[in-house]
Amino acid sequence: MKRIAALRPSPALVIACIALFVAMGGVSYGLATGSIDSREISDNTIRSKDVRNNSVYTRDIRNNDVRDIDIRNGTVKGRDLAKSTITDDNINMAKLGQVPDAAALGGVPAAQYARPAEAVHLVGTTGEPAYESGYSAAGGTDLAPGFWKLAGMVWLQGSADGPGGTVVSLPEGYRPAGDAHFGTTTVQADGDVIATGDVSLDGIAFRTP
Repeated sequence: MKRIAALRPSPALVIACIALFVAMGGVSYGLATGSIDSREISDNTIRSKDVRNNSVYTRDIRNNDVRDIDIRNGTVKGRDLAKSTITDDNINMAKLGQVPDAAALGGVPAAQYARPAEAVHLVGTTGEPAYESGYSAAGGTDLAPGFWKLAGMVWLQGSADGPGGTVVSLPEGYRPAGDAHFGTTTVQADGDVIATGDVSLDGIAFRTP
């Protein structure tokens, strides 16, 4: 009996063996089922190189879990953003740089794009060119036909009704260097604005020589 008692394992050894079997059982279960969940992975042990490219989708990421500190600068491109998802609420306006005067403005200083001091020259009014070929202002809510200079360009506005032909002849200083075509409307180098019928002049603009 004393020999049997001597071979009996101590309580500490029993507990250690149970813990070992449980630990090995959990790992072997994960390997056997082909699935290892977060319980079998120590924190901060999975790195980017352990994740296959294009294998993590939005459904795998909990809402609001990805923050700016998780994104490396310069890695998010325009193609990565859904249309209309960025609003002014997402932009720190104080960090936006100032656009240089002539950037993207055709070399013309931005200040010159302010409305000119001179009034719009309205066709058919005193001292201004007259309508031709039976044309007249369209009326209603449409602007009256007119023209003005802005930043080295001549701009036209308004709508006119008529049978076709010359709507108005622009004076010198308000003419293009060569014939300029805008759909069914042509502004000739001699200043004649020619249309095929009722016409809208809104949006027509050209450089002067």
